[in-house]
Amino acid sequence: MAKQVEKDPNEIVHLQVQEGGTAYYQGKAFGDRGTIQVPRHAVGSVEGPVTELASGDDVPDVSDRPNRPGKGSRVA
Repeated sequence: MAKQVEKDPNEIVHLQVQEGGTAYYQGKAFGDRGTIQVPRHAVGSVEGPVTELASGDDVPDVSDRPNRPGKGSRVA
């Protein structure tokens, strides 16, 4: 059996709010596609639809929004 690697509870984790959602952490609201940096031990206290990113380098540019018309588009 493979040994499960134990993760550092103080490691900083990057959580991205899923498109169209709102997440709450320590009394603050984070909107659509916002990124929250929290210690791994605090991930459970983030409420709302979030996705853990593999690393801070994986944070997407918020201007690259799939399924959204580009700036100046006539599509509403």
